[in-house]
Amino acid sequence: MPEPRSEFERIASLTAGLPPGEGVVVGPGDDAAVLRPREGRDLVATTDAFVEGRHFRRALFTPAEIGSRLAAANLSDLAAMAAEPRWALLSLVVPPAWSHAECLLLERACARALAQHGAAIVGGNLASTPGAFTASLTLLGDVERGAAWTRRGARPGDVIAVTGAPGSAAVFLALATQADPPSRARVPHDIVERVVAPGARVKLARALAATGGVRAAIDLSDGLAEDLAHVCTASGVGARIDEASLPADPALEQAARALAALAGDESEPSGGPALLTRLRLGASDDYELLLSIDPMKWPECERIAFDSKVPLARVGEFTADRARVLVTATGSTPLDMSGWDHFTPHD
Repeated sequence: MPEPRSEFERIASLTAGLPPGEGVVVGPGDDAAVLRPREGRDLVATTDAFVEGRHFRRALFTPAEIGSRLAAANLSDLAAMAAEPRWALLSLVVPPAWSHAECLLLERACARALAQHGAAIVGGNLASTPGAFTASLTLLGDVERGAAWTRRGARPGDVIAVTGAPGSAAVFLALATQADPPSRARVPHDIVERVVAPGARVKLARALAATGGVRAAIDLSDGLAEDLAHVCTASGVGARIDEASLPADPALEQAARALAALAGDESEPSGGPALLTRLRLGASDDYELLLSIDPMKWPECERIAFDSKVPLARVGEFTADRARVLVTATGSTPLDMSGWDHFTPHD
């Protein structure tokens, strides 16, 4: 594809063929979008930025995969509020090293991922930079008035449940960066697939919301232990996590064994339970959900997840005291693993 000669040619190419969205009165091509909310609904808004070198490495992700992950990051935030995605604004800040064709691949993949959940790109921005490539997505959705989930509703005795296999993104990055240059060649295929194209849990969230059984929720984008701490702080509760109940996942276990072997970890030569636990609880942007569920509603929620073919594991319960503990085969330890922090140095 020849490089467009001007900013406006690039914008025209990026906006051409984007699928229309429901409730879009004026879409891409004007100074701003005009959107028509549905009556009796609350508007829900989120935004995420992916910066090259900080959120992704070109050696590990294609432009299309970056677009899919950017969509998933925002969709997961809306899922954590039980909201339905509707409209998105995509902004690209592009250095000379990125071709227009690569930008188009990213945008189209982002649009496809959003469309799977009923959302459309309705505008955005395009700029050049001598610095790092940055893609920023703002996603708007809506939810029945007063029905949005928050982090504040967890109660003592509530079930703590998580979707998917938390820790997958952590082991992907750890294995891929063992190579020089970084490569995902050693990462098990199932781990690669769930990391490059995360399955946003929007549809499951909507189905669970209909039960009235979910009292609090959070998107797992920083790590299970860290995000659990946010719910505990907001709700004024503690938590007990059962190590034996953390989601079993053969691909994650295989990856942990490979990581232990590459790292020369003599204390856990086969990728033992402590390593698996660190991966599952520590920093990892998996875009899964952590839910606080009324124990009386747990069987119904479990059945809905099973019917939806989404793994949902009961991993512990919220408690009346403020402590967060991990229960292991040998006793209990404080659950104080840190998650992702943008202002902490990372390799």
